[in-house]
Amino acid sequence: MGRFSTKAQYFLDPAGGKLDEQSGKFEIGHTRASKKFLQELQETYIQPVWDVIDKDPILAMLGRRDCTDEQLFKTMGMFWQFERSVGALHGTWLLGYTFGSKGEYQEVEYLEVRQMYDEYKHARMYEDAMLQLGYVDSRKELFTHPWCQFSPEALGLHTFLQRLGTYPIAVRAAGNHLASEAPLVPWFERAGQVIGNPLVAGTFGAQTIEETEHMKIGEYVVLKYAQTSEVQALARWACHMVSTLTMRFLDSFARALEVSEEHLLLPVKNGRVDAPVASANGHSIGPVQVETPTEMVPGFVLPSQIVPD
Repeated sequence: MGRFSTKAQYFLDPAGGKLDEQSGKFEIGHTRASKKFLQELQETYIQPVWDVIDKDPILAMLGRRDCTDEQLFKTMGMFWQFERSVGALHGTWLLGYTFGSKGEYQEVEYLEVRQMYDEYKHARMYEDAMLQLGYVDSRKELFTHPWCQFSPEALGLHTFLQRLGTYPIAVRAAGNHLASEAPLVPWFERAGQVIGNPLVAGTFGAQTIEETEHMKIGEYVVLKYAQTSEVQALARWACHMVSTLTMRFLDSFARALEVSEEHLLLPVKNGRVDAPVASANGHSIGPVQVETPTEMVPGFVLPSQIVPD
């Protein structure tokens, strides 16, 4: 096997990336049995997260007695944006399906449609909770509220998931369902248990069953359609990238939640210095003040003042 063969590169094994005795070179097409491959993904990307889910800093913050309404609102606002955006993402995936002459992927289409419904329903649950708690005046306000927009790390994750729509269905299922959604299934259950506000706790906890269902969709697709060395190599790559982007987003979001909005821009303000004295050709022209006049320019005529001949 080549030193930088895709199997050696993307199978995270400290022993050197070897799979099993049945594995061959990439070109030969030897591959792992579907069940073995699924087990590999579960042991590499899902189970390690489940083992440390109770140490998640966002859960710790949400479970504290001094958790503020601002922190609850920001958390639900970010999840709201993700749910509705991922729902639309699955819709774009449907447009890229090649069903084949005998409709080979039709059952996957039905599963995707069901997941689209789940994602938009979850977004609606966040909307209802934020309205009932008096965080916003209307649903429309959420679409332009700064606290309900993607952070740079969240946008990076979402953009990568969107681009997975151009890959084989087993690759996108491995990346999205197994590396992104499955690791967080117990997170929702735990959030429903530790959050002190019963409305917010119920909003998160109620999603546990459907998030489990999404994980099962990924398992089904990988078992049935990740059956070549090429697809399995791409699936390992997708899981590795999505796992990295997901953890990067959650880590930055957790740290951002610890800083209240009134203090968020203080480092920027404190880091500013007074503008230097402007100079030209070695001659100082003193401090420059920029003033924007509000008077009309002389000679300017409003259209309503034009009198036709």
